Amino acid sequence: MSTVDPHSRLASEIDHLEQHFLVGREKEVLFFLERLKAEQPSEARIVNIYGTGGVGKSFLLGEFRRLAVHAHISFLLVDCRVTPRNPPEFCLHLLRALRYPVHRLGKKQMQIGILTEICLEALQKTTAQGKVVLAFDTFEEIGELEHWLRDEILAYLNSDILVIISGRFPLQGTWRSSPAWRQFIHRLPLAELEYDAVKQYLLRSGIERQEMIHHIWSQTKGHPLTLSLLVSTTLKQALQKSAKTDEGEVFAQVVNTWLKEVPDPDMRELVEGAAVLRHFNQELLSFVLEKQVTTDQFLKLTRYSFVQRVDRGWLLHDLLRDAIGNEMQMRAPEYFDRLWKRCILHYYRMIKQSVKEKSAFRESTEWVYYIANQLIRSLFYPKFFLYSSEPLNAMNWVEAEQYMHNRLLTAKETRIVHTNRDTNESIEYVITVEENLYGLKHIDLQELYDLDPSIVKLIRNDQGAVCGLTAIIPIQAHTLDYLLTKPLSSAYFSHLPEAKMKELRVPKPSVAGYFVKTLDVYDFGDISMMQASGLAFINHMMLAGYVVAAPPPLPLSHAILQSLGCEKVKDVVHYDYDGRTPTPLFFIDTRGNKLHDYLNRMVDSFGIVDGLEEDDANDALNRLTKREKNVAELVMQGCSNLEIAKNLYLSETTVKKHITHIYRKLDVKNRMQLINKQTK
Repeated sequence: MSTVDPHSRLASEIDHLEQHFLVGREKEVLFFLERLKAEQPSEARIVNIYGTGGVGKSFLLGEFRRLAVHAHISFLLVDCRVTPRNPPEFCLHLLRALRYPVHRLGKKQMQIGILTEICLEALQKTTAQGKVVLAFDTFEEIGELEHWLRDEILAYLNSDILVIISGRFPLQGTWRSSPAWRQFIHRLPLAELEYDAVKQYLLRSGIERQEMIHHIWSQTKGHPLTLSLLVSTTLKQALQKSAKTDEGEVFAQVVNTWLKEVPDPDMRELVEGAAVLRHFNQELLSFVLEKQVTTDQFLKLTRYSFVQRVDRGWLLHDLLRDAIGNEMQMRAPEYFDRLWKRCILHYYRMIKQSVKEKSAFRESTEWVYYIANQLIRSLFYPKFFLYSSEPLNAMNWVEAEQYMHNRLLTAKETRIVHTNRDTNESIEYVITVEENLYGLKHIDLQELYDLDPSIVKLIRNDQGAVCGLTAIIPIQAHTLDYLLTKPLSSAYFSHLPEAKMKELRVPKPSVAGYFVKTLDVYDFGDISMMQASGLAFINHMMLAGYVVAAPPPLPLSHAILQSLGCEKVKDVVHYDYDGRTPTPLFFIDTRGNKLHDYLNRMVDSFGIVDGLEEDDANDALNRLTKREKNVAELVMQGCSNLEIAKNLYLSETTVKKHITHIYRKLDVKNRMQLINKQTK
């Protein structure tokens, strides 16, 4: 417990600096000020601040203390890390903070019942001079004292005392299950800082280079403790004129802060497994670790402060996941590689099944995360962002036009720096002002809407603002005339042979594939916007089967498409962006059996042979009809066509047709290849 002398010159200077560097907590500060100024006591007299380790809870309490002192309101801070763990000692601790003459207490008054009453009376006297704030920090450390504190102290405080309980976890148990207690609690969760707050902090720290701001944002993901440590290290290295910042040491400190919650080695193994997964549940974690995770273990895992419940299961805090993953790669590279391959194998199997059911969006986005290179992961998977997309319609038409107008007015040169973590080499991608607007150059909203209302979609961020626009055209008989004659698409479709065009000329509502005309975002330097457009493309790439794209002639765009397994169209270029640059188109075809070829090609570098070959064999057999399976079994037994015909009561001609279909589906040319393939 502590009281602070506001007249101390050093303390005053420290307070001033801490207040200067407090960013991104305006809503919380405003809420506290309103509570201080309120003339009538609020029903919710307990403020529960909670959030994961290093998110800035203690720093915020420091600001609350400054605001209270400035308003001439008593602020008592209880640090539960050093608070006595038994009721009598706690009462004495509290009384000393209230400047009560503890030395005058007699032996009889040291009994817990009497001591508790003295505590409550002392607190009551303090309120005679006005409001009082009683704050508990690191509340998760209070242990068994929690129940006594709630039932014997907090339950009897008058309404002039505002209680703040701050810790890693929201108040649970009786706090939540009791309707009486629940109505007194106002929950105040703390999350990571947004980009603008991080930028403000960096500018106040003297870091002004945009490239460095983006780098620190991507590395810290807005986690306040990591941000503070990394800025301190960066400034120290700058003073020493060193070119390299020891970020590994920073992340090690952050990981140690979090993992204090996990002293059990068995539970740490589960945390490491969860760190390799972007989302996890009990079954998936068991599959990746190749051992049964018990229900008790899993429930314990989900209660850690750095684990979050989401619609798809659970996930670790982004920063912790990255930090543990990097540490495992250094400490146990073979073990990390094994876990990573298990993730690939899981989504390999899931995606083949879900594509058949046309429900592969989630599986495809996870699959790409594991098989893609660092460029794709850094651009499209740095952090979980909330965004949504909606088709162009009469209700949002003005917003779409306004978006395009604002893009023309605010387009700027963008620099995106990608650093390879393995080699520490950086590549800078520069997008000029002119190139920044290429995505909207051939977009006519009315023309595209008349062609098909589903083509143009608006991307909204979590605030509801339009931050992107996509135009993805279904390939079908209805749209082919447009695709044959319009910029960006005509070069590709006009070179196709008639047989191919006939294949694409399917009637509505069937779709032969998609042509990606544009994936435009308001700011290509904003990672969340890049993620939204990138995942939109990945979704179409895996579900549609056949996708053609006409990206601008930018090294970054081409690097992204090639990293995703797209191929350049041979012998076809266009000049539709600037009239002078020969620009290639890209395509990907995963229709039918080509999907398996694509999946295998993308995982080839990971050396996952056994699991995939077994999976392919099972999948190939599943594509056979019941009759074809019967014929295949007899072929395996060495039966001739005539013997098979007699056995199944078929004509020999019908047997030959079945065998032809079997060869085609299993990709073999004769009986020997069929036998060898199925006996591997």
